[in-house]
Amino acid sequence: RALALFDVALGGGHPVLAPMHLDFTTLRDNASPLLRALVGTPARRTANARGGDSTLTGRLAGMSRADQAQTMSALVQVEVAGVLGFTGGEQVRTDRSFRELGFDSLTAVELRNRLSVVTGLRLPATVVFDYPSVAALADFLLVELVGGAVPVVQEVRPGAVADEPVVIVGIGCRFPGGIASPDDLWRVVAGGEDAISAFPVNRGWDVGRLVDPGLSRPGT
Repeated sequence: RALALFDVALGGGHPVLAPMHLDFTTLRDNASPLLRALVGTPARRTANARGGDSTLTGRLAGMSRADQAQTMSALVQVEVAGVLGFTGGEQVRTDRSFRELGFDSLTAVELRNRLSVVTGLRLPATVVFDYPSVAALADFLLVELVGGAVPVVQEVRPGAVADEPVVIVGIGCRFPGGIASPDDLWRVVAGGEDAISAFPVNRGWDVGRLVDPGLSRPGT
């Protein structure tokens, strides 16, 4: 969370920032009017027969299924961003698992609580782990609110990055084929070159004593 706030500070353009963790419930109930205005007051919501927020359910009812899915995904992104301290939901990738995004048991419960408020649904504490990505969780919430097929949860795997470079951190041993640097190793790997070479003679070894091709002398 601290690193995320640091990134926000670098890209925000404001001369002075004061990142802080706020207990919004305490501020709303006990803080000065200035701070209460800062955090806002949650709107009261009425749950419908399915347990969902009637306002949200009504909005979804007038949309196509594709628009419903997009709306729910954006809603979950916003709440995830709020839990993680991001500035906006667009910073949250829908295909990343919640564990990859940095969720633990405490933040999972916080997200559950936020989603319970905005949807009006009674959600289990394990919902973030049962539906482990924004996409999977949004599909589940959509079914709970407006009905439809129950989503099938699949394991979330990190996506490959097409332009990610190959990085050789270091070479801690000797390689055959005249390889003496990371550039040499990359040349051999990229070119598919044959790196098999003769037995090394420049290591200071007594090859005559150590090597016995016929294996007739013990200990060689």
